[in-house]
Amino acid sequence: MTADAEAGPDHTGEGDSGSEDVEHLDSAPEKTGWTAHPATVIVLRWLLLTGCVVVAFFPTWKRVLEEATNGAITAYIFVLPFLAAVAAQGLARRRAGELPIHDRQTDVIVGGLALLASIAVKALWLPRYSEQYALAHLDVLSALVFFFGGAILLFGLRPVGRFWSVWLLLLALSPLMYRLVAINVGGSRFAYGAVLVVLGGVAGAIAVGRTRRRAWLGFVCTVATGFAVLAFILALWPRIDIVLMQLIPTVGASMVIGVGFYLLSRRGESKKPLPKGMSSSSAKRSPSSAIMVIVAAVILLFLPLPETTVIPDTAGPPGSTSVPLAPPTGWNRTAIQSYDWVRSYFGQTATLNRQTMKAEDGNPEWDIQSRPRTVVVDVLSTTNRASLAIYPESTLYRLSNTRTSAPLQVPLGHGVTGTLYTSVSDALLLTWTKLVFTWVRGDVTQRVTIISVDNHEDGASFPRPIPSMASNIGTSLATFLRGNSIVADTDPEYKDRTLLTSFGTGLVRAQWNIDTRGGQ
Repeated sequence: MTADAEAGPDHTGEGDSGSEDVEHLDSAPEKTGWTAHPATVIVLRWLLLTGCVVVAFFPTWKRVLEEATNGAITAYIFVLPFLAAVAAQGLARRRAGELPIHDRQTDVIVGGLALLASIAVKALWLPRYSEQYALAHLDVLSALVFFFGGAILLFGLRPVGRFWSVWLLLLALSPLMYRLVAINVGGSRFAYGAVLVVLGGVAGAIAVGRTRRRAWLGFVCTVATGFAVLAFILALWPRIDIVLMQLIPTVGASMVIGVGFYLLSRRGESKKPLPKGMSSSSAKRSPSSAIMVIVAAVILLFLPLPETTVIPDTAGPPGSTSVPLAPPTGWNRTAIQSYDWVRSYFGQTATLNRQTMKAEDGNPEWDIQSRPRTVVVDVLSTTNRASLAIYPESTLYRLSNTRTSAPLQVPLGHGVTGTLYTSVSDALLLTWTKLVFTWVRGDVTQRVTIISVDNHEDGASFPRPIPSMASNIGTSLATFLRGNSIVADTDPEYKDRTLLTSFGTGLVRAQWNIDTRGGQ
C-alpha cells in the first residue's frame, strides 16, 4: 500500500462518516433550487402545520362559530392567531444569528409526546367533561397542544422554545380562564372586551419589548388605545356583533402600537422587516416528522365531540316575565328572594328569583305524617339563550360533594317537558330532587328549577343559588383524579317524583290560568 493510498481519506476530506450519520438520522437529503430557499422552506412547513390544525379540529372550529352566531363569547378564539402573530413577529425579528444546533431525535420524542397528549385530551378528557364542554372547551386545549407538538416536529424544539412567552399567552387565553376573569370583573360586554385588550397589551409588550422599558411602554400604550376604542365602539354600537367587539379593539390596538414602535425605532434607517434576510431553519428536513403530524391530524379529525346542548324553545305562557310565577292550586308563596350575581354570567338584563312555596294541606303520599311539604322555585330569566347551554342548571348551586342520578323526562302539559333528577349529599345526609324545564316568553328564555328535600321539617336546607365556578373546577379536578363514579348516583331513589310531578304540572297550568282567574 502506498503512502498516498494510506492517507487517502484525509486527502479527500471524507474521513469517518459515523458522526454525520447520527446527525442526519431520519433526515432527507437537503434540496437545492427554489425549494431550498429559507423563505420557501418555512412557508411550506407553516402551510402544512396550519392546514393540519384546521383539518384536525374542523368540527371544533365549526362548533365555535355556531356558538358565536348564537351570541356566545367563544368567538374570541378566532382572535388568538392574530394576537400570537403580533407577539411572534416581534420575537422573530429580534432573533439574532441562531446557531445551527439541532437534535432531531429529541424533536421527534418531545413533539411526538405532545401529539399523543393532544389525542389523549380529546379522546379521554373531553367525554369525561361532556357536560362542561361549552364552558371549558377542552378541544381548544387539545388543538393548542397539537399545534405545539407539530411546531416542534417541523421547526425543532430550540426554535419553538424561544417563543415561550407566546405559548404562555395562548395558554392564558383558555376559554375557562377567559370566562373566569371576565366574570370576576363584572361579566359585561365591556368586561369581556377589556380582558382581551389587556392580553392584547401583553402581546404588544412581547412584540416591542427589546428592553423592559419598551415592553412596559408598549403594554400601557396598547391597553390605553384598546380601552379607548372599545369604549367608543360600545357607545356608538351597544349591540355590535361579539366577534367585531373582541377583534377590533384588541388586534387593532396591538397592531397600531407595534407598527408605531417599529417606525420610531427605525427613524433614518431601512424600514425592511428583515434587513439581513431570512434565516434558514435550523431543523433539517424530516419526512417522518411531517408524516407523524399528518397521521395525528387524521386521528383527531375522527374523534367525536360531545353532543350539542339543545335549549328547548317551547312557547311559554303569556304575560310579563317580571311578574313572579303564580303558585299552583293548593300552594301558597311564603317568601321571594332575588339574586343579582347572575348578571355576570347570563347578561346584564338577566334575573334570578327564588320563591318558597308551601302546601296548604298535607298529603300522606308525600309525607307519612301528612305534614305540608315545602319546595323552592328558582326562575332564571335571560335574553342570552346561548348562556344557558354554557352554564347548565347545576352551575347555579355550589354542590361540590354530591352524587347525581340519571335524568328522567316528565311531561308537564302545554307542551312543556321537565327533567327530573336527584342530588345526594353524603356529607349532609340529604337528598334533593330537582325538576327543571325551560320555556320562551317573547325575547326572554326562562329556566325554572323546582327543588324538594327529603328532610320534611321546617327550616330544611335547600341548595342556595350562589356563584359556583370555583367549586365546579374542584369537582372537575376530583373527577379527573377519581373518575365519574364519585359524582354519579348509580342506584337513585326518586323519593319526591310524585310530589314534583304534581307540583310542576300544577305550576305550568297556573301560568296559563292567570288571566281567567283575574290575575295574581
